[in-house]
Amino acid sequence: MAGLRQRKKRATRAAIHHAGMRLFAEQGFARTTIDQIAEAADVSRATVFTYFPSKEDIVFGDAPAAVETLAEALRDRPAIPAVREWIGGLAGWIEPELVVQLGLVREVPGVGARRLQIYGELERVVADALEGELGGRLPAELVAASLLAGLRIVEDTAAARMEAGGELTQAEIEALLDDAVRFAEAGIAVLAQRA
Repeated sequence: MAGLRQRKKRATRAAIHHAGMRLFAEQGFARTTIDQIAEAADVSRATVFTYFPSKEDIVFGDAPAAVETLAEALRDRPAIPAVREWIGGLAGWIEPELVVQLGLVREVPGVGARRLQIYGELERVVADALEGELGGRLPAELVAASLLAGLRIVEDTAAARMEAGGELTQAEIEALLDDAVRFAEAGIAVLAQRA
């Protein structure tokens, strides 16, 4: 029964997110109300707030849950390969809604701030995992920032390609992510030489 309950919760969360993104794209963030999103998702206003504490959170869908998933992926594993695997396994990550999301990030200060907060949480989780491996907080934070910058670059590159009418192939996405990992590993090697 718990499996069915979880699937229903995921479906409700996805319905709210997709309804919100469609409305944001059609009429803009400021003109879209929580009541309109609730109606489009066929849920109550209270249900919207049960799943998303703010309108800005609706833009990012499951991203806050991804922080917990990443923390779990990093338990008892080398951090860099675990982060690379986690990023590669994000379901539905590069999709047309990404264009709307990044447009809102640029246009709506609250949405941009929420994205920075989510990325900050991801960087903290990665830095926490790397701190023991690298023997200090500063190198851990530098490596975590470079890995998450790779994720942002993939998002920005994919959105730009979609806005131009194309898309990144899976091979291009993998190559960009692999480059981010190689960059982080090279930074670790340089820091190790200085130690």
